[in-house]
Amino acid sequence: MRSSLTLFLILLLAVTAQAQFKVEGTISGYLNRNLILLEYFGDEHRILDSTDTDGNGWFSFEMERDAPIGMYSIAAGKSPLFNLIFNRENIILKYNPGELGPPEFIQSAENLIYFDFLVQSDLYDQKSSMLMEILQYYPERDSFHVYTAGHFQNLQTEFRAYTEMILNDFPTTLVSHIVKSSRPVMYPDNMDWEKYISFNQRHFFDETDFNDTILIRTNVFTAKAIDYLGFYSINNQSKALQEEFFAQAVDTILHKAMVNGKVYNFLMQYLIEGFEMYGFERVISHIAAIYEPANACVNEERKSELEKRMENLRKLAVGNIAPDIAIKDPQGNTFDLASIDSDLTVVLFWASWCPHCNQMMPGLKEAYEDNSLPDFEILAISIDTSATDYSQALALHASPWINYSEFKGWDSQAAIDFSIYATPTMFLLDGNRKILARPVTVRDLRYELQTLK
Repeated sequence: MRSSLTLFLILLLAVTAQAQFKVEGTISGYLNRNLILLEYFGDEHRILDSTDTDGNGWFSFEMERDAPIGMYSIAAGKSPLFNLIFNRENIILKYNPGELGPPEFIQSAENLIYFDFLVQSDLYDQKSSMLMEILQYYPERDSFHVYTAGHFQNLQTEFRAYTEMILNDFPTTLVSHIVKSSRPVMYPDNMDWEKYISFNQRHFFDETDFNDTILIRTNVFTAKAIDYLGFYSINNQSKALQEEFFAQAVDTILHKAMVNGKVYNFLMQYLIEGFEMYGFERVISHIAAIYEPANACVNEERKSELEKRMENLRKLAVGNIAPDIAIKDPQGNTFDLASIDSDLTVVLFWASWCPHCNQMMPGLKEAYEDNSLPDFEILAISIDTSATDYSQALALHASPWINYSEFKGWDSQAAIDFSIYATPTMFLLDGNRKILARPVTVRDLRYELQTLK
């Protein structure tokens, strides 16, 4: 017999068409506060609208009828409060930030289903992790191992039946798309840890529909990619070996995604940005050397941006010659990279307003003055626009290396030539401008320098 909850949700989904939809509700303790509505694009958040709560914490956002179906987030300033799903229905909710857990949805079929799925998924993950640990501990022929293996199979069967209920009863919902592609695969009996890793490396994406472009506006593809990379993560191994394993994972992800140009380009850009953030230069070079943006029916502006980025990645890959730098300060003084008399040079792009830059400066200064490391020079190029802020930062850090700024921000020619998207960014060059490494942290820089001793 179908549950009353299921019937209630079906009735909620059968709403009549209307010109606009609303996302509204109350947030406890947030009185006369500004709220921001953001839409998901993978793991990016784009600001759509803002509003103020009233004296009772009530807020209301209006959504156009053609607003994209997908995940959205409500934030207070830079602090995200909660996510929700929008699928062209009115949403009314209550949320108490002081309590653990999701909002209470008074009206929204999609979110009632979605958050129930999240709760059930968390319970499944907790139970399956506990059972997997037991299975690793007891020998296969032990009676408790056999009992636990049976319990694990029952758990998988029950959760699979639950997800099938969602797919069958609510096929037109966004939740059904999310459930279909994010639910776990069914594991066979009696797997040790090595078999578990190997099985996931081969079958983790068996349930994922890479043709489902609507999932680009959720966190499904990005979360699956991160989880899959985890099966290739190795503790206590060299960075070079870890990058080799990550490159294997990237090959699987991108080959799976090739069935759809939009999804393929989306995941390629996501992976590039992620590996750039953590300084896995060899993985980035691997992507740039093998893969090209797909010529699919995609947003031409985004496709052009990705193509340009891929071209720059190839141009700035380790082993290539870095662009020359001829930078002119506001006084008309010109400095070029070739004038540096050093076998090793670090080109650093930074800014006075960048907290990570300011945090790394003391450590960078220690490395610069460390006699146990090979001698190297630093050319620090600021992308500041304010001469006052720049001068104050230089005085604060007392940087003993070469410092320049054109005060053109991201439009500095050097920043353009080196395809700078974020700060701090470093390049380690030899005396012929050959790129030896692209360290992300001072620790990375020290490691690269020590290998050159």
